[in-house]
Amino acid sequence: MLTAVALAVAERTSDESRGRRGRVVARAVREVSGYLGNTPAVCRASYIDPRIVELYEDGRTIAPVLGEMGAGDLFGEPATHGAVERAVLDLLRTGHA
Repeated sequence: MLTAVALAVAERTSDESRGRRGRVVARAVREVSGYLGNTPAVCRASYIDPRIVELYEDGRTIAPVLGEMGAGDLFGEPATHGAVERAVLDLLRTGHA
């Protein structure tokens, strides 16, 4: 879920190069690995669903629901619960958030 959020906040343009997309993915993986306290390689192999990266490379992310991040959550709950969590599951199931 953290990777889906990191990729969704990255600005993407229609003429974006493959190299830039690779750098965005690498940065997202580093961010997630720092949060989880693992190396990027361990995170990519064990915690990040490769479909999230593939969907990002196809231009599909959870960006449309980021404005709902934390909506309805109780104080102290992670903001990735609720609408964002459902959007990630929808993205994985259907390819659309």
